[in-house]
Amino acid sequence: MRPSPLMLKQGISTRLDGRVHVDVDLRLAGVTKQFIEDADTYHARYYNNDYWKYLVGRAIDLSCAERQSPLRILDIGSGSGNTVFAAADLMPNSVIYASDISLPLLHILVGLQDEIAHLNGRIEAYCFDFHKDFFADNTFDLVIGGAILHHMLDPEAALKNATRWLRPGGQILLIEPLEIGGHLMCAIYLTLLAELGNDVDSRLLAFFKAMCQDYEARFGVPRVKPWTQDLDDKWLFHPSYLREMSENIGLTLKLVAPTSTSLESVFSNSVRGTLNVAGLGDVPTPKRLWEILESFDNGISDDLKKKLAPEGIIILEKGKDVA
Repeated sequence: MRPSPLMLKQGISTRLDGRVHVDVDLRLAGVTKQFIEDADTYHARYYNNDYWKYLVGRAIDLSCAERQSPLRILDIGSGSGNTVFAAADLMPNSVIYASDISLPLLHILVGLQDEIAHLNGRIEAYCFDFHKDFFADNTFDLVIGGAILHHMLDPEAALKNATRWLRPGGQILLIEPLEIGGHLMCAIYLTLLAELGNDVDSRLLAFFKAMCQDYEARFGVPRVKPWTQDLDDKWLFHPSYLREMSENIGLTLKLVAPTSTSLESVFSNSVRGTLNVAGLGDVPTPKRLWEILESFDNGISDDLKKKLAPEGIIILEKGKDVA
């Protein structure tokens, strides 16, 4: 199955830049330079196909989507291809329409596609602002978004567009940071600061403080604050907000589940993973740091961890009677 030309909304025009279809009226708003000017650095730091293949596979299975179905899939916030290549592998009879506001990242994506022989032209790339009503209604069978909604200035407006583009009965699979777990992670970093004091590398102390500030800047129902536009990560999501927002735009919140099936070391793994992403994975850490994290992992039941996980898979469904 190969991509067919897509219908765009009336008044929308694109131009080809290499092999990427670019909105001729593209305007960059609320997008920081790491996605545009530093695309190569961003790709090097965050591209991890095996990890994202696990996450997308878990989301597909939780949604009960049939992996062998010949679906037309829209991937939003595709970046350099983490979720796109995962979806192409996991759903071999589907075609994937990658989309992002970053043209440099999409150029990296289409370049990588050339190195993966079995994709055989199954991916088409579009560059536009997701806040814009871009595609024709009822175009896609499935929408996938890996760590994208929390970058949007207006998550509800963005999802409203995705709902228009999705056929009735179709699903939206999202992987996003969760607010309840964010409060606990903030408490964990505050505990590390209080317990470790000066007995830890100064770079780690600065990192723990920065993480607390990062969480605090994003708490609460998504409303633009004076600093929001300058943040890469703008929001955390609470199930009650997701439920209310979904109902407003014709979706049903089917479930919110932890990204991992193993919750034994969920908080330790979260800190370790964030340190690695921040380039601090090799900084020496005292034994006491991991003992503190272990106390959180061991002191909270698995049932409660399902509600306190820092990141989750969110599955939304469009009603079959929604036009």
